[in-house]
Amino acid sequence: MGRITIDMTINAPVATVFAYVDDYRNTTKYMRDLVKWQPTGKVTHGKGAQFDVGMRAGPTTLTSVVDITTWTENTAIGWHSNEGFKQVGLWTFKPKGYKTQVTFDMEYEFGGGIAGKLLGRAAEPIVRGNLQRSVETLKLNTEKVAGPRPAPKPAPKASTKSATKASAPARKSTTKPATKPAVQTRSRAKNSSRNP
Repeated sequence: MGRITIDMTINAPVATVFAYVDDYRNTTKYMRDLVKWQPTGKVTHGKGAQFDVGMRAGPTTLTSVVDITTWTENTAIGWHSNEGFKQVGLWTFKPKGYKTQVTFDMEYEFGGGIAGKLLGRAAEPIVRGNLQRSVETLKLNTEKVAGPRPAPKPAPKASTKSATKASAPARKSTTKPATKPAVQTRSRAKNSSRNP
């Protein structure tokens, strides 16, 4: 059985990333060469949901039916195939402040016998490359959905205002004393001219 584990940090909140992965309509938008991820019934997410899956691997399309076996909001989504291409997978999501640490882990098997081994040798590098690019695409898509990170509230503005207010009275106080002595000097000069 082959296995691939991919870790990636996404610049988006965990709730945004989880909701994007949890919506089955997005799965074919980021999973490379996944041609089908369709609910088999009315349950479309959460534990107990089931999906028909089709994934291209070179000239072959690998098909399976998977059940969602693990579902914890903003934490994990896991599945297990019960028909066709054998796979067991798990997405895990960990908040890192505004960012999300995502891990994609999948075990898979192409079938038994000589035909399965031949198919596995041909398809395994393609599947691995596709899964790596899929997680990279998930990162791009969820970062677009989240939009730019909100800027922290600027503290310098408050200190700038108080500095401006403090400097304004200082200018006024230096101007007034300079004006008053000039007025007093003129009045003394008038008085002295009246009294010879």
